[in-house]
Order: sequence, then C-alpha cells, then structure tokens
Amino acid sequence: MEQSKLKAQEVWRIASQRLAESYEDLYSLWFSKLIPLRCEYREEGETIVFGVSDNFFGQFVSETYNNQMTEALSDINGESFLYECEPGHIPQTEQEPVAPQPPKPKSIEYKKPQLRPGSGREFTFQNFIVGDENRHAFAAAKAVSEIPGEVYNPLFIYGPSGVGKTHLMNAIAAAIQEKHPKLRIRNMTCDELLTDFYNLLTQQQSLADFRSNLRDVDVLLVDDIHNLAQKKQIQEEFFNVFNTLYKRNAQIILTSDRQPCELSGIEQRLTTRFESEMVSELNMPGFEVRMAILRMWRNDILSSSPLPDKFLEFVASNITSSVRRLKSAFFRLATYASLSGSSELTIERAEELLRAQIAQESKEASVESIQHQVSKYFGVSIADILGSRRTNNIVIPRLIAMYLCRELTTKSTTEIGAAFGRNHATILSAEKRVEELCEKDENIRRSVNQLRHEIKKRN
Repeated sequence: MEQSKLKAQEVWRIASQRLAESYEDLYSLWFSKLIPLRCEYREEGETIVFGVSDNFFGQFVSETYNNQMTEALSDINGESFLYECEPGHIPQTEQEPVAPQPPKPKSIEYKKPQLRPGSGREFTFQNFIVGDENRHAFAAAKAVSEIPGEVYNPLFIYGPSGVGKTHLMNAIAAAIQEKHPKLRIRNMTCDELLTDFYNLLTQQQSLADFRSNLRDVDVLLVDDIHNLAQKKQIQEEFFNVFNTLYKRNAQIILTSDRQPCELSGIEQRLTTRFESEMVSELNMPGFEVRMAILRMWRNDILSSSPLPDKFLEFVASNITSSVRRLKSAFFRLATYASLSGSSELTIERAEELLRAQIAQESKEASVESIQHQVSKYFGVSIADILGSRRTNNIVIPRLIAMYLCRELTTKSTTEIGAAFGRNHATILSAEKRVEELCEKDENIRRSVNQLRHEIKKRN
C-alpha cells in the first residue's frame, strides 16, 4: 500500500507541474486541492485515486476539466493513467509548483499575413452538386453568403474528409466577396492559423498582431477547426477572438470532421459556442449525386474523347468514401481516354487502372465510420465512446472501437489516439486488451467479428 501511495505521489508531482505551467489560475483554484492517495490496477487501466473534500468537488473536476486532467496524466515515464476522485479528504497543505517564467521577447519583426477571400475559384455554389446528403448544409451556406452576420452565426459544418466542406467554405468566401466587396474576409485552414500562432511564439512577439489579424475582419472562415484539439494556449486566444467577432456580428464559419459535442481535446466553452446557432452535417453523396458530379467534370474537362456513362457508373459504384477520391479516379480514366482514345478504354482496363483505389476503398474504413458503427451496435453515444466514463458498458465498446481502428485503417496509433482524445500508448493497450478479452469471452469475440464484418461490408 505504501508503494502504491508513493507511486501516486510521484505521478501527481509530474502531472501537477504540467497543470501549473499550463493553467496557473485553474491550478490554484482546483487542481492544487487534489490529494494523490494511491494507484490501483484495474481492468480498464492503471488508475490514480485522488482525495477530494466532497462529491461536488470531485464531479466538478471530472466533468469540467477532464481533458486537462487526462492530458496531464498521459505519457508519464511511458505510462498513461486514468483517475477517479474519492470524497472525504481535506488537504492540509498546498504545495503549488511554480510555473516557469517566459523568456524575454527578442526584437524580431512579425509580418502580418495578407487577407485572402478564398483559395480555389473552382469552388463555387454553381458547381456544388446538391443531394439529400448535403442539401441542408448547402442552403445554410447560401443564406450566410447573402446576408453575412445576420443569419446562422456561427455556422458550423461537419462531416468526414472529402465530402465537400472545403468546397462550401470557399464558395461562401467567393460569394461574399462578389456580393459584398467592401467586407474584409479571412479564409484560412486551422493549420494556417496554428502556423501563424507558432511563428509568432517562435519570434517571441506580442500576441496583439495575431489577435488583430483575426479580429479586424467582417467574415472569418476556418477550415478543419478540430485541429485545435489539445492546443490549450491557442484555444484561449481563439475563444477571445470568437467572442469579439460575435459581439459585433462578424460572420463566423467553421468546419470540422465531427459535430461540436463530439470534439475531444477542445474546451467545452468553445464547443458550446460552436453549436450555439447552426450546426449542419455533410455526408458522402449517394450514387445519383456521384454520377451528377462525374458528368459535370466530364463536361468541363473532356471534349474530344468523352467517357461514356458506363465508365462513370463504374467509378461511382466503386469509389464511395470521398469526393476527393472520386475525382482522383475520374482523372485517371480521363487521362487515359484523352491519351489513348476512348475506344481503347474498356471496363476491364478501367478496373486495372483503378485497382489500387478500389482495393483501398474495400479494405479501409474511416475512424469516424468505425466509431459510429460501434456506437450504434452497442447502443452508446459517440460522446460516451470519446469521453471518460469508465462503466463496463462504455469501456468495452470504447476499447473495441480503438481495436478495430487499428485493424481496419492504415492510421497510426498517434492519429487514432488523437481521434479518441487519447495518446498512442492507450491505443496499443486497447489492442492488447481486446485480444485478451476475445480469448476469454465468447460474446465479446462474436461482437468483434460481427462488427468487423459489418464495417467491411459498408466500406
């Protein structure tokens, strides 16, 4: 027992230092009151038990600051720890780690990036094919472009990769620039936002330039906002920018691979603002819409050697995961037809040309689709799978989802971990744990096999 207590104290010494450095105010108010009692080995993973004054305190920390706690307790001497709070313990003394002082700024010029309305003039509302899977998002995007700042603010569009989120973002930017040429527009990816921020930090300059570059606009569009996950400092800055823009009715448009309530690693105060007005989903277009997209590309690109519909049907039937892959497959056939003549192209030859793409479609599911399939199978929510609750009816589906992502995708453990709000060590642990459970429990083995079959069939 004494060894367990010493380990808990050592783990908390490292984790609390991280928290004190990243969240100085929160540390003194909440985290410093946690008392490391012991470490326990449990089925779902090694758990550190903290003493707290009462149930309210423990629940508040677990529900409000779970992401911060999980991050701080990750990868400590090669291990990651779960945690729980045990009421009835009053801290006697508080020893707060001292956060390191930031270095003095150097005199290096920070160049303010130029505003730009959007990249890719080919992305317009006119060439966005509308179907049942994207009709709602398209209508919301059109409305925002007509009267920015007055309807659907913020507008949050989500869906898996390659279904048209970036197309809609650039279509909005282009339409606003055309209809409201005096409005200042900033259209950027989240990675560009992060690059601007980190460049500024590297140059050790004031954050004033970064803030003004985002605040001094009438329309802000940020693609793939989920990439803010686990980046606490820039989340704080973006929270303040968001509030400033919102208060003066500047239009905010964001895209993500999942809806706000499913975003892990992003503070709740941000996600609640993301979903405060209009949240609209984009899904992969069905067969008829995929055919319409392919015909549009054929009309725009091919003139002397058109592809007959049978080849478009072949592509639309076999490439179903993303519009981006659909376009890649189309261009491969179009190039062959243009160089060799359409008479040389047969279905057999098309199958040979697209063998790699078709094989990839059949073997690889997306992390998001696996999460949704497991969620549906076990009757638990995506929020539960991505959350921290550790009841058995949630832990088992969570572990199985991680295990199937390792087996059925080519994503790295780090990428899968990010999608679950965990680190790579947790994914490796889940893989090993599910293999052990399948050997011991016939019901779990049967569930994994059935899920594997369903996911492969859908993909």
